[in-house]
Amino acid sequence: MGFVGVIFTSTSVGLVVLFAFCFWEKALSFQERVFTKNPVIIVSMDGMYWKVFENKLVSTHNLDFVARTGVSAKAMRSVTPSLTYPNHHSILTGLYPESHGIISNQFWDPFYNETFVFEYTCSSMDPKFYNTSEPIWLTLQKRNGRAGVYFWPGFAGYSQRPSFYEKERCFPGINCSKKETYKDRSGVHCAVNHNQPYSSRIDRAIEWLQSEHPPQFVALYFDQPDPEGHQYGPNSTEFFNAVRRVDSDVVGYLLQQLYEKSMLDSVNLIFVSDHGFVGLDPKRVILLKDYITPDSYRLFSEGTMAHIWPNQGKEEEIYKNLTTNKHPHIKVYRQADIPEILHWKHNRRIPPLWVQPDPGWLILSERYDVGRGGHGYPATCEDMWSVFFARGPAFREGFVNEVFDVVDLYPLMCNLLGIEPLPNNGSFENVKMMLKNLTPKVSSTHITLFHVTILLIYMITN
Repeated sequence: MGFVGVIFTSTSVGLVVLFAFCFWEKALSFQERVFTKNPVIIVSMDGMYWKVFENKLVSTHNLDFVARTGVSAKAMRSVTPSLTYPNHHSILTGLYPESHGIISNQFWDPFYNETFVFEYTCSSMDPKFYNTSEPIWLTLQKRNGRAGVYFWPGFAGYSQRPSFYEKERCFPGINCSKKETYKDRSGVHCAVNHNQPYSSRIDRAIEWLQSEHPPQFVALYFDQPDPEGHQYGPNSTEFFNAVRRVDSDVVGYLLQQLYEKSMLDSVNLIFVSDHGFVGLDPKRVILLKDYITPDSYRLFSEGTMAHIWPNQGKEEEIYKNLTTNKHPHIKVYRQADIPEILHWKHNRRIPPLWVQPDPGWLILSERYDVGRGGHGYPATCEDMWSVFFARGPAFREGFVNEVFDVVDLYPLMCNLLGIEPLPNNGSFENVKMMLKNLTPKVSSTHITLFHVTILLIYMITN
């Protein structure tokens, strides 16, 4: 009997529905098994500089253990600009800043007519600044998975929160409806407690993983050794000591806790950083006021770059003043002229004029102490690159990968979780050689539809 003229009896329809339900239930069970087989834990160590390991400047026994029993990379190429918020968002979305919209730690949005300032204003937790991209933890949850996030920059910028997270502290008396400017940093509305001991953060994450319905993905953020790199420089004793503390108190403690809970060999563990460092000399400062008048523009970011938004009718004048007899250690770009290779051009938040000093130089509105180390330069500067270490049942042992891009982490993690990645700028081809098994995963949805379709055909034609 063909499909035309088929008569469905109540019994046959009931059987179809019953069998379809059974297959759907089995498919959900399959999806659950994929999700829970080997959780993925990614740990960010802010400012962990790759050349510390390349030049063997510090003994890091625990990260060495991860590399020896798993995989590592010579370095990981950061995105432009090499700042905390853009890179952390690129890690979880696989997108360049021009695509995910968090183009800097602080920036101006001409559509909203508002300033985004990381951690200082209500803006850093305002969903409208994040609405052009979706992090992997949110994608996982939309597919019936669970995720845990601890202090990851930007995690609170979504109306839906992670299944597990450490709630930020909010302070009374701040009116978030009042638009704040870059210079007004008094309006700290909500903030995470970075003074919380590393051990307590890790203990909390372990509790999540041991709960009745544990997360399949956990993202942990630690703010060291970044502060010491800024204050003392990347070649200082203080910075090296901070690297050792992170290796011991973060990496070592996490490894020990996983081992004691018999979980060390059942999780896929990834350690990364967001950027590197370059040493700064207080003599290498370029002052904007030496070239352009302060009342002719608005400045929304300065230091390792300058975002200049000229007042109406002033763009040509400012550009001419900056490029005529310009300082030998800066480059001045109109938005349209920014090199495509930087992937920092096609977004309304990119400033009309971008001033980029050479690595080690700063561009400031006025002179002030900026410390002895900095970052934020384009990703074409190798000093801005970050680190990558990983181990677990999915990874090979003792393998060293070549330099790959931060955005490649996203398709790698999607593969480990068994979920289909959203459109992204990363390439799984650049990282797949680090895995033991390269057999592509088939999503449970496809398996479900396939079996139900075969069942329907069988019931109709027999």
